[in-house]
Amino acid sequence: MRELRERFMSETESTNNLSILVTAVMLPTGAIEIITNSFRLDEKIKYLREAYDDDFKLKANAAVKIVGYMLV
Repeated sequence: MRELRERFMSETESTNNLSILVTAVMLPTGAIEIITNSFRLDEKIKYLREAYDDDFKLKANAAVKIVGYMLV
């Protein structure tokens, strides 16, 4: 997951040309939740950068982790 986060950090340095952010989040149950954001992407990206650690695990609950994302 470290490589995934590094790529995310690099690809989201600028949010100027982004219109949609899709994240795949694995929950503690093993289910994967797909989240689509199309509004205030700069705020959402800032949150993801701050709330998740280098392995893309949620700092507040390491059982929650980002397993994929897509930028459009």
